[in-house]
Amino acid sequence: MDLFDHQIIPLPLTDKRQAQISFWPNWLDGGRADALLGQSINHIDWRSDQIRIAGKIIPIPRLQQWFGDPGTSYTYSNIRLPAVAFPDWIEKLREAIEDQSGERFNRALVNYYRDGSDSVDWHADDEAELGFEPLVASLSLGAERVFQLRHNITQERLDISLPHGSLLVMGAGIQSYWQHRIGKSKKIQQPRVNFTFRYMAP
Repeated sequence: MDLFDHQIIPLPLTDKRQAQISFWPNWLDGGRADALLGQSINHIDWRSDQIRIAGKIIPIPRLQQWFGDPGTSYTYSNIRLPAVAFPDWIEKLREAIEDQSGERFNRALVNYYRDGSDSVDWHADDEAELGFEPLVASLSLGAERVFQLRHNITQERLDISLPHGSLLVMGAGIQSYWQHRIGKSKKIQQPRVNFTFRYMAP
C-alpha cells in the first residue's frame, strides 16, 4: 500500500462543524485485491434478502452477509442479519484496516454487487446499535463504482469513484448529516464486493 496516496476530503456538517473522509485509492495492490475479490465471491455464504416497499416484498438488489460475534445480530430496514463469525482471512483484513485508520472495528457488513444492475439506495448507517456518530470503513474490490453522498439539509452532492482495492473511512458525524448510495449502471458488467467495517459495543 502507498502510504503517501492518502487523501483527506472535508465534508461540512453544519455551519460550525466539519467532518472528513479519509481515502486511499490504491490501498491494496492489484494482485492482493484480485485474490480477495475471488476469495470473497467464492467463500462467503451470501444471503439474498427481501425488503417491503409500498406494501410489496421485493429482493434487495445485491447479496450480503454480516460478520461479528455469533449470537449477535444487526437490523436495518426490518432485515435482521444474525452474525457469522469472522473467518481468519477477514479477521486479518479487519486488523489491517484498524492499523491503517487508527480506529476500532468489530463488525462487518459485506455486499456483493453482481453487476451494474445491483445497487444500494440513499441511506445512512445510523442505526442506534452502531452508537453515537459511528465511523464506517469501506473496502472496495472489483468493478469501479461511484460512491455518491448527499447532505440532508443543503442537498450538496459529492461523487467519489472507488477503484479496485481502495479504502474509504467516513468520519464521525457523517452518518447524521449525509446519506450515501451506489447507483445502478447499465455499463458495468463486472462484479464488486464491498466490505463495510463498523464498531458495535457489546
